[in-house]
Amino acid sequence: MEFVTLTLGRPGLVFPTDNRVRIPFTMPAPVRAVYPMLQSFRFHNYDDDRHVKSVQIGLTPLFNAGVSGTEGEVEIETSFNDADGYTADRIVLEITVLIVGR
Repeated sequence: MEFVTLTLGRPGLVFPTDNRVRIPFTMPAPVRAVYPMLQSFRFHNYDDDRHVKSVQIGLTPLFNAGVSGTEGEVEIETSFNDADGYTADRIVLEITVLIVGR
């Protein structure tokens, strides 16, 4: 098994309500398949008048061992809403993803 850790976001980086980002990765050795797993999640809401009701995180591996056994991408999709059904703004996220290759 091979492992790679990726991080999206950092303290102070504000995310829009709906976000989709692709992050490239390189495995240390060739693998046949990859599996992204949520390793950690940090969330901070800077708006005192909002109450976040739901947060959704999706991880999609984009990897084809027939093209490259070491290179790929993971797509990280985030979405959140407040308790009134409106979009919550000024949300800071930090997401760490562990890519497991076998």
